[in-house]
Amino acid sequence: MSKNDVSFTKKADFLLTYSWKNKTKDQVIKEMDLPDYEQIYLDEAMRHNEVKGDYTGMALDRYILQKLDEEQADNFDKDEVIYVNRDHSR
Repeated sequence: MSKNDVSFTKKADFLLTYSWKNKTKDQVIKEMDLPDYEQIYLDEAMRHNEVKGDYTGMALDRYILQKLDEEQADNFDKDEVIYVNRDHSR
């Protein structure tokens, strides 16, 4: 896959049919065209889903995205939020 195919590798059709069973981490990175920030959680995602017997790309993607969401939630600082008062009476 090329970098132009990243949007394809995020589509359900690909993720549901892709199997990483018996593939190396490097193969998965290349075939799923994983960006660096998603590769951080790949080992953990593979171990987690292997125990469950789920070798779909969808399972890997879901686990990785969940970890990224948790990472962002941990970095949330309510003092950095800007509140805007809007007049909704119009």
